Amino acid sequence: MTKAYLVNPAMGADIVAFRQSGGYTADISGTVSRARTYLDGWLDRTCGKKASVSKVRKCRALVVSDMDDTLVSWYPDYSDPAVNWQENPPVQEQIMQACGTPAIAPSVNLLKRARARGVAIVVISGRKQAQAPYTASCLEKIGVTGVRQLILRSPGNEEMTATVFNSRARARLVRQGWKIALSLGDQVSDMGGGHADAGFLLPNPMYFIP
Repeated sequence: MTKAYLVNPAMGADIVAFRQSGGYTADISGTVSRARTYLDGWLDRTCGKKASVSKVRKCRALVVSDMDDTLVSWYPDYSDPAVNWQENPPVQEQIMQACGTPAIAPSVNLLKRARARGVAIVVISGRKQAQAPYTASCLEKIGVTGVRQLILRSPGNEEMTATVFNSRARARLVRQGWKIALSLGDQVSDMGGGHADAGFLLPNPMYFIP
């Protein structure tokens, strides 16, 4: 199994160059555009051609999204010369509490579009359950409103791989009768393990979580 990693400082310059070149923005925009097109087609196929909001809700359509580096960006923190691509859990905790991570606009707009069409939104994140209050507040602050569920790690499942944690969470949603159109995330583990009709992977060269 591939192990988790955080990019080392020597590679940080390549990530900065990727960002400054416009490559990251283009990749994000392209991926989210494809996700939106897919969602529109999926709703037509699953809930009825040009289905009304009420019909979409009745067919229990759902989109799942990750949080970190999917809806909010940690790039400003990691790329800060004072941080230099190193983890600092106490400082990162403070950033989360203050919602100091800027929104990733294309992803946020996709969820707004989905909700406007009557699709329910569930956010599944590797953050801890104790971080739920300010995570929920941050979602509201960046414009992701009306989230049906915020699924975070409890003490009993913190040792699970992200793939297992995420796929089990989606499986529970399917058992509850939801039809998951797509899962949006920056890690393969955000969509691995099934229980979603499609996965859309956003670029994130900063770290890998299996």
